[in-house]
Amino acid sequence: MTDLSTLTATEMTEGYRKKTFSPVEITEAALRRIEALDPALNSFYLTTADEARKMASESSARWMGGQPLSLLDGVPTSIKDALPSAGSPSYRGSVAHSADQQRFDVDAPSVARMREAGMVFLGKTTMPDFGIFASGLSSKHGVTRNPWDITKTPGGSSAGTAVSIAAGLNPLAVGTDIVGSIRLPASFCGIFGFKPSQGRVPYYFPNSPALVAGPMARSVHDAALLMNIISQPDGRDFTALPFDNMRYDLVLREAFTSARIGFIRNLGFGTMPDSEVLGTVSTAVEMLRKEGFLVQDLDVSFSPDDLRAGERFYKARARSELSDFAADRRAAATVVSDWSLEAESLTAIDLYRDFNRLQSMRARAAALIEGFDFLILPSVHVPPFLADTPGLLPGRLFEAWINSFLFNLTEQPASSSPCGLTANGLPVGLQIVGHRFADADVFRLSKIVEDLFEWRKVLDKMTDKLLTRV
Repeated sequence: MTDLSTLTATEMTEGYRKKTFSPVEITEAALRRIEALDPALNSFYLTTADEARKMASESSARWMGGQPLSLLDGVPTSIKDALPSAGSPSYRGSVAHSADQQRFDVDAPSVARMREAGMVFLGKTTMPDFGIFASGLSSKHGVTRNPWDITKTPGGSSAGTAVSIAAGLNPLAVGTDIVGSIRLPASFCGIFGFKPSQGRVPYYFPNSPALVAGPMARSVHDAALLMNIISQPDGRDFTALPFDNMRYDLVLREAFTSARIGFIRNLGFGTMPDSEVLGTVSTAVEMLRKEGFLVQDLDVSFSPDDLRAGERFYKARARSELSDFAADRRAAATVVSDWSLEAESLTAIDLYRDFNRLQSMRARAAALIEGFDFLILPSVHVPPFLADTPGLLPGRLFEAWINSFLFNLTEQPASSSPCGLTANGLPVGLQIVGHRFADADVFRLSKIVEDLFEWRKVLDKMTDKLLTRV
């Protein structure tokens, strides 16, 4: 069971092809591991064992007949609470949500594509209330914990998704990201996460120009395979980019002739970067310099007023969603209710001013990459904080997003790649930001970073030890 838990999706399907093992065996091993580990980790709020076994059996028959539906047919995965899926309730992490009283018979676009590809759904994973907090604390699901250290948070909002991958419960899954919800938990959990260019992966309903779905995985290659699947067209998303039919797994083989990198140590607002995190990322950047990349430090100076405008805007978004539910349910979701209360006193004029300020921030952030092929900065400027807290500081819960949310505004592709550990053994993520629509380039540089650090060995070692530690 432990050996199977560290397999990548690519290794799983190679085993299926060679008939070394079957999707049924892999799925049963995953279900046993969930049963053994998830009481301590709390990454799944719903396990759909019967559905998983049925999907695995059908996949096994396809592999036996030499007719798999895709390169990920039979690979077990999970579905984030934010993504609707037929037959399973979605609470969006909040006790305020009335999912118990609703029917769920539609798949989100990325879920539909994974189903068509023959992937095996193990269940639904946890997230914080409305996906707006950078932790695994949820009024509906409780506390989700980081497998590297269960006293620490895995980050949010794709909390359960990241934990399930790092813990070896499944090798890859789809996360969602509106302010950093793929990159932040990928960083805290020591896995790879990719936020595509806005519109590259169809999303329904596209209720924000900053909201995307993207792959999270134990390896860059696995994430590329999943990106091939979820980037396929879905007519429901009228904002989606034209389908480019890119094979992201194949571009990983392409070499850079040279590339220019702008290195950002500090964006100028929020709490100062942790010296250990910044030192780890700086060391990684020096390794890239030695590999022939041209690196230049960038001085950036966004202001505290910029950050306040951004936080107020997202408070209003969360408050709008919260207001859809009954008063007693809203009151029970205490953290998001208290945090978003300020939005009640904002006027339409206040909100429009904040929107315009975000547009200004968007323009300034988009200009940072001029003259460069990539920007690099820490995915998160601090290490994982305590698991039972919603954010960094009371009253300043938005600050964990300062290194990520700007690149949602700019609609640029960005990834988080593990680049080292703190002295306390917690992962540090390096964020790679590319030009808008240059998703393939971000994948290519992410693969180089993965190879430089041989991160697979580090992650597998942690995953292997979980059964004795948790």
